[in-house]
Amino acid sequence: MTVKDLVNKYHLNRETYLKADYNETQLRTDFLDPFFELLGWDIKNSEGKPTNEREVLLEEGLKADATANTKKPDYTFRLFSERKFFLEAKKPNVKIEKDNEPAKQVRRYGFTAKLKISVLSNFEYLAIYDCSQKVEKDDLVTKSRINLYHYTEYESAFEEIKKQLSYQVVYSGEFDETWKDIEEQLKLSSVDSLFLSQINDWRIILGKEIYSHKPEISIEELNDIVQSYINSIIFLRVCEDRNLETYKTLLNFADKNDFNSLIKKFKEADRKYNAGLFNHPLTKEIISSNSSAFWTIIEHLYFPESSYSFSVFSSDILSNIYEIFLGEQLSIENSDILIKKKPENIDRDIVTTPI
Repeated sequence: MTVKDLVNKYHLNRETYLKADYNETQLRTDFLDPFFELLGWDIKNSEGKPTNEREVLLEEGLKADATANTKKPDYTFRLFSERKFFLEAKKPNVKIEKDNEPAKQVRRYGFTAKLKISVLSNFEYLAIYDCSQKVEKDDLVTKSRINLYHYTEYESAFEEIKKQLSYQVVYSGEFDETWKDIEEQLKLSSVDSLFLSQINDWRIILGKEIYSHKPEISIEELNDIVQSYINSIIFLRVCEDRNLETYKTLLNFADKNDFNSLIKKFKEADRKYNAGLFNHPLTKEIISSNSSAFWTIIEHLYFPESSYSFSVFSSDILSNIYEIFLGEQLSIENSDILIKKKPENIDRDIVTTPI
């Protein structure tokens, strides 16, 4: 099949494909899979490679509705095991050329995974997005959009698209050369530094709340309790995006100030995961407050307050959280809570902890 054949197939039955009952799984099979195969990618893993060596990883399953977020990108295109770009699919009746939400979704995936670009397509259109910028709630569909192609342009623009997204350009190194300017931007607005800075903010507000309930607490105990709580919340939030927990469980607790359910969830998680993360002191005193720092932290782990997709967070950023706790600590000065470098870490680099 050629690009011309694929475009003609879509064009001849376009009215059918634009109906709401033509779903995303059908679109992927009928059009997106063959389109990216024409770009040289082994979508179906015809060579039978093991998962860690596949060129393309696919996320299965239907979304609940046309604009719903998946927990993971539909396609991950790789150079060996290194992610190079994502493709998020929407069915053709989703107006990806106008709708802000799908654009923000694919940008969040790419930004979190520290990718240069990612792609959004319903086959009616194909959009390429720069993923170096943090995603904001009010961003328009055109923000960070590099190119937008209508299906009627695919044949004439195919060589141009190949130079941006094909297997050949990724495996030859041309891909990185093409998007090297975006690589520089990624270094300026690193997801690592943004997220880790946010964690320090959470340490302070949670530390202040714990200190208000127990002013006689030692520095060591304060730091241990704060670290334990933040680890627990992030662990459960990551589990939600990786389909190990129901999505928005924590946010629903926060919306209702439902401290009893959050405490119950911690106890359930302690039994379920046996991870030693959920046996906390001062639980009832801290969480039961309607103004609890917990609710603030939880709300900041979901879009639009959060620009991150925890399904694609790399393991190194999660391990870097522990580096922060190793290198800096909460300090009590004049009844105020501050973050300071630990004495043993002043004037020396922090050694990376193993994953």
